[in-house]
Amino acid sequence: MNKDERQRRLKELVKVQKQKEMLEHAKLQEKTVREAFEEAFGDEIEYEMLDTNETRLILEDMGETFPIAFWNRIDWADSSVNRMEINEKDISRIPLLLKEKGFNSSSPIYVFWGYDDYPCVKTRLTTELLIKFDEIIWLGSDMYYYCPVQKYIIEFFHDDSINIGWITNRND
Repeated sequence: MNKDERQRRLKELVKVQKQKEMLEHAKLQEKTVREAFEEAFGDEIEYEMLDTNETRLILEDMGETFPIAFWNRIDWADSSVNRMEINEKDISRIPLLLKEKGFNSSSPIYVFWGYDDYPCVKTRLTTELLIKFDEIIWLGSDMYYYCPVQKYIIEFFHDDSINIGWITNRND
């Protein structure tokens, strides 16, 4: 094997190794999320882990729907976004508040965290998911429940604020 062939082969081996590492990292991230959900909810809620590509599509959709501020949260100052701030004690009222705004809270939602590459979790907005949010938020400093069908989002930000957001051009 000449020098060029060895270099090419080395590059191939490095590429394969990086792919293996990425796959192992993704598996570890999925395992961490699954364990957090099992510990927090047991059999109380149904959920599905998304793969890397599905997660990317959901995050891209959210980023195209809602303006994101440079510090990685919803840009609540943007005039296209409606915002309702919620106290933690009122968190179980979120489905009712969404209904009052014309949303159907039975549509699928996606749970994801800021500042990491955990997979999204597809589930439904339930009282259990809401009142036990603090048992899964530790995966990231911020957490989001996003409904791409209804175009609303619930943001659990690291400053302890909880916000419901939706886009102004909806008929509300």
